[in-house]
Amino acid sequence: MKWTTLLSLFLILACLPTAHSHAQVITRIATGLENPRGIAVLPDGRLLVVEAGTGYNTGDPLQYTGKLSLFDDLNHDGDYDDEGEITRIFSHLFTYNTLTEFNTGHDEVGGAGDIVLLADGSAYMTQDKAFDGNSIVQLTPDFRAVGDLATSNATINALAYDPDRQLLYAVDSGLNRLSSVTLEGEKSTIVDFPLLAHDQQAVPSGMAFDPRTGDVLVTLFSGQVIDYYGTLLSLMPGDSKIVRVNPTTGTVTDEITGLTTAVDVALDDAGNRYVAELTTRWPPAPMSRDFDLFDPAAPPDDGGYARFSGRVTRYPADGSAPVILADGLDLPTNLTWHEGALYVSVGQGTPGRPIIGPQGVTHITGEIYRITIG
Repeated sequence: MKWTTLLSLFLILACLPTAHSHAQVITRIATGLENPRGIAVLPDGRLLVVEAGTGYNTGDPLQYTGKLSLFDDLNHDGDYDDEGEITRIFSHLFTYNTLTEFNTGHDEVGGAGDIVLLADGSAYMTQDKAFDGNSIVQLTPDFRAVGDLATSNATINALAYDPDRQLLYAVDSGLNRLSSVTLEGEKSTIVDFPLLAHDQQAVPSGMAFDPRTGDVLVTLFSGQVIDYYGTLLSLMPGDSKIVRVNPTTGTVTDEITGLTTAVDVALDDAGNRYVAELTTRWPPAPMSRDFDLFDPAAPPDDGGYARFSGRVTRYPADGSAPVILADGLDLPTNLTWHEGALYVSVGQGTPGRPIIGPQGVTHITGEIYRITIG
């Protein structure tokens, strides 16, 4: 196992148990990835990991860098950084950057996103192709692509599965919509989310299925907003939230409020909720569209979101005080809960681009952390 970085040590020290929390251990299990996103845990403990890629898009499919990979801890040392422990299933999935494609002011990489695993071994993965359409891709138990189960003209950010009704749930961020999708590919709208507190778009970004109630928890990331001085901001701290949706009636109720850029949510068997916030600070200045994202000598720039200000928080099912499990994360994007452990993907943005970190200038690095709850 590689030595823990200074950031990892900071996270571990910051997350020592208190009188109101369970003990937890934070371990970096993979590094050097290119925008890791969704993770699914196979019955034998191996991981299916989605990477959105570098965002570099020349139009040549052979140069696309999105990936779906199988992670196997062959030497049982607790990480996946050793030779031969990562097997590529797909290596050339579409990738793009929203700064260069849409002039968003953010260094955000799009492409392959979330993944869910069904009991029969089949899997479903989201694929964002920017101008060329977005889809849910069906995979066989031996990881062959069957084709698109369903499509959308907006980014499908997250998936969840209801095994009793045999339904997939999907959120279309650009449409502010939660939909259901049958395993035959029939897609139906459940709810279109209304505007948030400062009239910004809801931007659903992540979700989790609650097997105890049949509800779906959805993170509303929140979109751009005009502040009190007439300035266009990419976010308003505190406006993001988690909502609970009854998929039968479409009824939406607030579950957790007062968040900032809530990007994903997970549930454990006891009903405790885990929330990842991409950033918890005011947004920095947006990037210029002509910024060279791939210049190693470019000046450090946050890329539209404050780096190393993300966090993961546990909200107990009994209503007791929330517990911050990890703070100071570099733009976390995805959460997966599996048998006592929470998997967290971090490092959104152009891999290798200079940024300012806790110890000075560093570079964007895609990593996966495992938080084990005692």
